[in-house]
Order: sequence, then C-alpha cells, then structure tokens
Amino acid sequence: MIYRKVNTNLSETLDEIGLQKAKRDDYAKCILADPQVLARIVKNVVTEFEQMSVEEIIPCIGEPTVTLSVPELLSVKNLSIGTEDIEEENGKIVYDIRFPLYHKEKTMKFLINIEAQKSTKVSKLKYHIENRMTYYISRMISSQKNVEFINSSYDDLKPVYSIWICMDTGKEEDSIIKLGLEANMIYGESIWKPDLSLINGAIIRIRENADAEVSKNKLIAMLELLFSQTPRETKKKKLEEDYDFVMSTEMEGCVDDMCNISDLFEEQVTERVTERVTERVTEEVTERVTEQTLISKVVKKIKRGKNVAEIADELEETVETITPVYEAALKAAPDYDEAAIYETLKK
Repeated sequence: MIYRKVNTNLSETLDEIGLQKAKRDDYAKCILADPQVLARIVKNVVTEFEQMSVEEIIPCIGEPTVTLSVPELLSVKNLSIGTEDIEEENGKIVYDIRFPLYHKEKTMKFLINIEAQKSTKVSKLKYHIENRMTYYISRMISSQKNVEFINSSYDDLKPVYSIWICMDTGKEEDSIIKLGLEANMIYGESIWKPDLSLINGAIIRIRENADAEVSKNKLIAMLELLFSQTPRETKKKKLEEDYDFVMSTEMEGCVDDMCNISDLFEEQVTERVTERVTERVTEEVTERVTEQTLISKVVKKIKRGKNVAEIADELEETVETITPVYEAALKAAPDYDEAAIYETLKK
C-alpha cells in the first residue's frame, strides 16, 4: 500500500481533539483500502465484477494509494510524496483512496477512486456531493493524457469509477446509487449506439444509527459494522463469522486502533461539553446570586425610606443600575417578594 500525505498544518493548527479525529479518519481510510473491503465494494459497484467471488476479485486489485492527514501518528513506514492530483491547489485534488483494477478475462484496466464522506447534506458541505463527484471523475479522465494514452488514442482511455461512502444516512435510507452517462435518442433510429462505460460514479449510503436494523444489503451491513461503536472483539468476530474476513495483523491493528481513537475522541468531546456546560451553569448561578443579593440590599433600603439616589450612593452603584431594581421592588410592595422581583427584572 502506498501512503501519501496531504499538505496541511494539522499538527500545528488543530487541538488534540482535531488531531485525534484526523487520526481516526486516517485509520478509516486504511481499513477501506484493505483488499478484502475493496473487493466487496468492487463486486457491488463495478458491473464487470458482479459475478466474481471476493476471492477472485482480490488478485485483480492493484496497489492502493491512500492519502493521510497525519501518517506520522499512524507509524506509516512507506510514505510517497506524489505530484499528480495530490494537493487541492491550482486545480489539483486529493483522493482518499485510489487504485487500478484489472479484469483478468478481458485484460481491462479500471481506475477506481473511493472517498469517505461524513455528510451528504448541502447545509454542511455548501455544495451538492454529486457535483464534487463529477469533478473528481473528470479529473480522473483528463489525467490519463500522456499516462494511459498519447496523442489522439482516445480508445486507450480507461474506465473510471468514483465511489463515495457517505455516513449520515437516515434510519431507513441505506442504499447504493450508481451514476453515469445516459444516451437518449432525440430523433430517428440508429443501429450505432455510443459506449458510455468510461464514466461511472456510485454513492454508498450507510447509517451511524445504532438502533437501525442490520441492512439487507451485505456490503452496507459490513461497512456499518466496520465503522460502528461495536466492541472490538465482537466486531472482529462478526467480520470473521458473518463476512468471511481474514483478520490479518494489519487489518486487526487498524480496527483496534480506530476503536481506541473513537473511544478517546468520544471521551474528550464529552469532557469538553461537560466543561462548557459547567462553565455556563456556573456563570448563570453567579449572575443570579449577584442579582438577588442586590435586590435584597435595595429592598432593605426601601423599607428604611431611602430613595434611589440615596440607595445608589450607599451601595456605591450608579443610579442607572439601581433604578430598575428600585422600581420592580416598589411594584412588589408591601410583600417585597425577592424571587418575584428577580423574575420581573429578567423579563
């Protein structure tokens, strides 16, 4: 497996939670790039491989290139600093996973790109995911110039697949959607039909909902298990027994490490949220105590016949601060219910 590093300043610009999230995402990419996972994705998406077994597909998969954010935290040994399509600058793009695929019988080569996408919602992404997919597919086609074909040898173009695994799907919306070009006859009849098999896309929609029933689609069920919060030993056992996985040292290590990162990430997020809630509650309590103390002091001064100016002077506060408390207290006379006065001031 070839690893490439994205040009970022993650280690300098992100806090610990950000780094742990990047590390968890990197492990997720490594798991997706495992040949056993790739073979199952290929079987479900690439038409030419639908009738082949997973065992037959695995030898057809070329060496994957995986782009990582913090490879140094994963102790990655083989790091390649590629050039083509690596940085999102000057029109270049970053592929999560990219690999060649060879069909033995037809001696065909496919170029496959797999992306792990946390959300498909336009409100979060600020764009439609299918538009980004179209751009990736276009780049995979255009980058073949002088690599897969030269001059006008366009028939040497290799079919491309851009496959997006999206993880925010609704409870009943687990699905696989294939996209591609379609020919429509506008006028007349024609024996000739265009070959539109070069451009292909797919969106695999998986769910994070722990309460959702196991998907009826075996690929989706397997992916949901891989990225679930299921205890690691249970997860590995299910992968072996239900999906015939061979738990290699590398695969098992990635699953273990991603579980560790997920646990740590959740713990840290919980701690941060707890800290913020505690701070907010403390501020609110402090504010209420301060306000009620002032109300109590003003009420005592009023009962002694003091006016606003005298109260402000004796409490060393401005008249503007004391006036609303003074007026609210007078409305509560003769009982001077301090809780009622506080609620009046909060309105």
